[in-house]
Amino acid sequence: MAGGGSRWQRIGTGRLGLWCRSLLQDYADACRDVALGVKQRPGKAGLYLSLLAGATVCSLHVPCDASFEASLLEASGALLLLSPWVRNGSSEGHVQRLMKLRNQGRLRYQSLIFFSLVYQAPFDAEVALYQAHCKHLKPRWTDFPARTLDVGFLGRWWVLSSKMKDSDVNEEEFKHLPEHLRTISSRNLHSAANEKLFEEEYKPVILTEEQIEWAEKEQQQPLQGSLNQ
Repeated sequence: MAGGGSRWQRIGTGRLGLWCRSLLQDYADACRDVALGVKQRPGKAGLYLSLLAGATVCSLHVPCDASFEASLLEASGALLLLSPWVRNGSSEGHVQRLMKLRNQGRLRYQSLIFFSLVYQAPFDAEVALYQAHCKHLKPRWTDFPARTLDVGFLGRWWVLSSKMKDSDVNEEEFKHLPEHLRTISSRNLHSAANEKLFEEEYKPVILTEEQIEWAEKEQQQPLQGSLNQ
């Protein structure tokens, strides 16, 4: 026991022990300063904590390349279920372009901690052409924004979702309508007049005596004309 106590005593008074005590003291001082800062400026501390929590959530929900491929195949399947006459031209063109690049092996994925990007490459990664490997012929960084195809953030691919929002609305069918009839707002869809017309659609039709007599006369006139002939 005495030997063990002397051994721990030598370790505690040695360089390793002094370094550990100094490190713990620094951590304790840092925690004390943080607690004092939170107490003095709670608003600023809350803002920093909110930013830290938001950054953590964003980094945990960054979509991967497999999720983009699954979303792309799902969008392609949804368009195939629609008739060509009702497909949105913008949605179909965007999905067909992505599918073509995917089949050519030209889609690239890059994670940037808080969000991810899918961009277009000029060649397949396995191509052995001189143009694909020469550093002087590779795309410049200034051309990167034009090659960006989608942005993944909070578990969602925003460009693809935006393109597929009205995929079952063919705008070419309404291009001949007047300008005020091409745009429909939520006010038009949920107006009191539309609700009233919808309710009146299921009400029974009540005819007056004059309308019944007029309808009977209209039916009798063709019969009398056929008998005279």
